[in-house]
Amino acid sequence: MKNNYSPAKFPRLRRVFFTAVPLLLALLWCDPKGDEIMKKHFALKKSEDALSTASMILIDKTGARKTRKIISYSQETGEGKNTFIEFLEPADVKGTRFLTIAHKNIDDEQRLYLPALKKVRKIAASGKDGKFMGTDLYFYDMEDRNFEDQNYTYIKDGTFEQKPCFIVEAVSKDPNAPYGKSLEWVSRDDYFIYKIEAYDKKSLSLVKTIVFLEIKNINGVLIAHKTAVDNHKDIHKTLISLDEVRINSGISEKIFTVQNLEK
Repeated sequence: MKNNYSPAKFPRLRRVFFTAVPLLLALLWCDPKGDEIMKKHFALKKSEDALSTASMILIDKTGARKTRKIISYSQETGEGKNTFIEFLEPADVKGTRFLTIAHKNIDDEQRLYLPALKKVRKIAASGKDGKFMGTDLYFYDMEDRNFEDQNYTYIKDGTFEQKPCFIVEAVSKDPNAPYGKSLEWVSRDDYFIYKIEAYDKKSLSLVKTIVFLEIKNINGVLIAHKTAVDNHKDIHKTLISLDEVRINSGISEKIFTVQNLEK
């Protein structure tokens, strides 16, 4: 029997088909549970500003250690979080300063002042996979993240140090992101992220594990007082400990300027 079906004979059916398919594809890509979890994370209370001093310990594969002291300023704006970091010790990095100016719809601006050269280096968007001052953090890791910056998929339930967690996969929308994906352990109780596993963009092998410890509630703001970054690729670790932290102290916006970087 000859089939006389032609899409042109059924315009209404054709319209329904071509409307439904893109919608179905969008639903397949979107994970409501993953989005819901991460929206609650990004809704956590933030400080208007913060001032902290911290110690950084860099440990290589032989166990040799280097210690650095920094002072860090941050301030929330309508565009995101601006940060200013200055190295205080040791002498070979003293006076090095790092500035991030956040933007919503374009790449964040990052600049590094090198006192030995008395020059400011602007970090290109394509160079954010570089290491920040020899640590196991990329320049990309130094940027603040918004909910809209990544796509999320709920993977499964899990635990971190006996804390019940959601494990959520996050894939950056930034073409210059150094990671293909990350897995994030989000607490079921407070929606704070306690652990991140970051995977290589090309091989998707595990390259980095970041763990946040000693979480303290300061006026309703959850702050990790210890951070451990384990670089599996280079067999290197960075340990960061907050020595002192103050929030909502009224930090001047003049700190977050190129002029202050070069002072």
